[in-house]
Amino acid sequence: MAGILQQIVSAINTRDIPRLAFTALLITIVYQCLRAIYNLYFHPLRHIPGPPLWIAFPITRNLGMVKGTAEFQVRDAHDKYGEVIRVAPNQVSFINPQAWKDIYGHGHADFPKSYPKGINMDPKKIISANASDHFRYRRAMLPAFSDKALSQQEPLIRVYVDLLVERLREVAQTDKATNMVRWYNFTTFDLIADLAFGTPLQGLAEGRSNAWIDSIAKLMRLMPIMVLIGVSPIVGIIFKLAAGSKIRNSQANHDALVAKLVNNRIYHRKQADRGDFMDYIMRSRGQAHELTDAELIANSDLLMVAGSETTATLLSGATYWMLKTPHALKRATEEVRNAFESEEAITFKEVSAKLPYMMACLEEALRLFPPVPLRLARSVPQGPPVRIAGVTVPEKTVVGVHHLAAYHSELNFHRAREFIPERWLPESTTDPASPFYNDRRDVHRPFSFGPRDCIGRNLAYHEMRLIMARVLWNFDLTLDPKCSNWHVQKIYSLWEKPPLEVYVKQRTI
Repeated sequence: MAGILQQIVSAINTRDIPRLAFTALLITIVYQCLRAIYNLYFHPLRHIPGPPLWIAFPITRNLGMVKGTAEFQVRDAHDKYGEVIRVAPNQVSFINPQAWKDIYGHGHADFPKSYPKGINMDPKKIISANASDHFRYRRAMLPAFSDKALSQQEPLIRVYVDLLVERLREVAQTDKATNMVRWYNFTTFDLIADLAFGTPLQGLAEGRSNAWIDSIAKLMRLMPIMVLIGVSPIVGIIFKLAAGSKIRNSQANHDALVAKLVNNRIYHRKQADRGDFMDYIMRSRGQAHELTDAELIANSDLLMVAGSETTATLLSGATYWMLKTPHALKRATEEVRNAFESEEAITFKEVSAKLPYMMACLEEALRLFPPVPLRLARSVPQGPPVRIAGVTVPEKTVVGVHHLAAYHSELNFHRAREFIPERWLPESTTDPASPFYNDRRDVHRPFSFGPRDCIGRNLAYHEMRLIMARVLWNFDLTLDPKCSNWHVQKIYSLWEKPPLEVYVKQRTI
């Protein structure tokens, strides 16, 4: 070491830049090699298996995130190494059902959320708030997702489902395939915008995308790059020089739009008692758990994204997998058409009561094509090591259940990579002779688990069931052959969905 320091001093004194650069490079290489050896053989998590390259050099996994392949690599690593694996020096991924309770559940110290370096989360949003603020936000927002609220919101939701059906009827008059991803996006974004702001985005009415929908896809593509910036300052410098100002301006414009919509909804009280999100949340004003205007703006933005993109993703995945599985499509379609005498009879309540097979199709799509496919990371709280799914993990370790890996694992589901709605039917859970009897269904938690689970779960289920039932009631669907491998996609936090081209025809009686 003394010799290296002497070389550095000598290089500086003689202004020998090439020699100085070589020495700096040599030090970096030696340091990274020593660090890799420590991570592999001396780290407190060395007893947990995982891909050696990720453990030794974590930037290699970050590069997979940039390419959109990392989540599939995590899934494959679980197939190779088992239920518990290291995916980075200080990160552990689980696919065991017990891990949900041990990490996210009640009855133990809170595991705070963990975000990669480079990702700056707004603490005013419920998804990233500290424990006390999260409790306050949740208390203010929960009434907007209650059964009473859903009954008030159903007529408004039906307006947009009616409009979707109307637009698809227009498509059915042509001989061309249509992109169902777009139509589902238009529907859910219009619907949630009206519930959140009292103003639709006019996607269905105009049949075209808008800046909000487009910005989500762009933001998701940026997330892995931001993570890479967190571990490589050089990448950050290059990125900021190349696109920093453009991104800041785009974000500023988006924030201004959200603030304008929220403020307009707040101060136009004539829309009170319409049962939308803002109506219920505003009722907390004057109480200890009220949300400030800034908190309303931040959480309205979050509700908009979480309530629209994820539902549209599920509907797209369910449509694709049913079209790829003819017997499932036939059974679900016949079930819907036989259950109701008229389209008007298709309601939240009746769909949930009369369509077990269609609901099984949606549940299977949530498993095979989860809208949030990655791991919701948490940090082990300070203190003694904890036991997670039977494995001892020290404090400050980043842990989580990986949705895609858990749902696609043969350890949890029989014929895990196949679309088989029957696994969710009651007879599969009660008949020991069923090949799906031993499926570990309690690992399937697409809306998370515990005190921070998704507050919009009931709305999402009702919304997706109503939309799918109305589509199957009205139309005969055929997949365009060029989309036969639509499920082969990349993941940038969310799925990067290509067009799902479907031939839509008015049903034949």
